[in-house]
Amino acid sequence: MKRISFVSPPHGGASRGGGEPAFQHLQLMTSSPGSDAAPSRAYRGESAEARRQQRHERLLESAFDAFAHQGIARTTMRDICAQARLTDRYFYESFRNTEDAFDAVYNWQRDLLIQRISEAMKGAPRGVESIARAGLHAFYSFIKEDPRRAQVLLIDAFSANRQSADKAQRILGQYTTLITGIARSLYPRLKRGFNLEMLMWGLLGMAIQVGTVWARNGFKEPVEEVLEYNLYAWQGLETWVGRMARDAMDAAQVRRQREGAKTASAKPDTESPADQA
Repeated sequence: MKRISFVSPPHGGASRGGGEPAFQHLQLMTSSPGSDAAPSRAYRGESAEARRQQRHERLLESAFDAFAHQGIARTTMRDICAQARLTDRYFYESFRNTEDAFDAVYNWQRDLLIQRISEAMKGAPRGVESIARAGLHAFYSFIKEDPRRAQVLLIDAFSANRQSADKAQRILGQYTTLITGIARSLYPRLKRGFNLEMLMWGLLGMAIQVGTVWARNGFKEPVEEVLEYNLYAWQGLETWVGRMARDAMDAAQVRRQREGAKTASAKPDTESPADQA
């Protein structure tokens, strides 16, 4: 399987995703059994909990780099520890196994991505194409900023094993529900029975596939060009859905006119006293 050649950005807690601290969204793993039994002791002015957090961050960054270069199938616990310059003991302080470490890396990057996309979509003009443009631009820019993200979020997440694929599909389902809700709010008069969610699954699946191919080819095309390829489909969607909404409104108006005509014809003819005279 062809792997992407990466150039890792500087480590050491560098900010990512809109200038936020790299580990702002991380949740520390629970401490090892018995660690709460004794009070934390300071070492060189740092508490035991602070040192655990620092080790966790080092391991997480090292795991991110190892998974990006070798893939989840080839990465071992010892690879991660060697890169972090920590012993096995500290690995198990944070993770149960390499799959657990991969989940932590995936969740970290996923949270950053969701925040980036959400902020972009909130600031976009109201309209399916405008919102799609903002969200997709944020998505592709995020992937290109740190190519390691493509291996974790787009490749291994969907193809490493059944467990990771199922998790990625659930996350994609959340995106699909979000976009479907936005589309329904913009077009409340869609044809009854039209499966808009299925259509959104297809469009988002296309965006992921395009991003995967783009990453495998070394991000040769600029973001704007990749974005335009995706927007052809979204432009067609806006035209199609808009026409469907108009057709539904026209059909409703025709029904109202017919019902009005039937009501008028059903009324009995009555004559006024002057007419009878």
